[in-house]
Amino acid sequence: MIKAEWAYMQRHKFMMIVMAIIMLIPSIYAVTFLRSMWDPYGRLNHLPVAVVNQDQAVTYQGHRLSIGHDLTHTLKQSDALEFHAMTADQAKPGKNGRYYMVLTIPKNFSQHATTLLNRHPQAMVLHYDTSAGHNFVASQNGNFRGRLNSTSSHNDYDQLCQDDVCSYQATRWRSQNRYDD
Repeated sequence: MIKAEWAYMQRHKFMMIVMAIIMLIPSIYAVTFLRSMWDPYGRLNHLPVAVVNQDQAVTYQGHRLSIGHDLTHTLKQSDALEFHAMTADQAKPGKNGRYYMVLTIPKNFSQHATTLLNRHPQAMVLHYDTSAGHNFVASQNGNFRGRLNSTSSHNDYDQLCQDDVCSYQATRWRSQNRYDD
């Protein structure tokens, strides 16, 4: 029976083409699906993220601090994600799918940095809004649990903010030690 089927297929070339296409369709699907899921974190540097800096600079111990500006500059220079600095009005269309996440630096970010040496320091909190419907993997990468430098799904986030926050903390400790001497 199999020989008869093969003989029929050889006589009718159109049926050979149809069988080849039928065998090719699952392969195309498998390759497309596997490629999209093979390395979801490998191309994060192409993931567009809007950064809205609402921070207001403050003067602390005679020095002007604009940590929000510095953090925005650091993020734009980073290769971890494709960061775009913009105003809050410009970032609104990002919630409709242009950007995977909108990261907002609040207006009191620098003010809270000046409390690092206080008895009750205030947290330097960053706000974020992800576009979960746009891409599942992107929404998981935006899972910062309220702070950019907390447990995240990719180590680059930790490195970006740890560098900035630690440099400010180290500066504050050095300045405090200088006054204590």
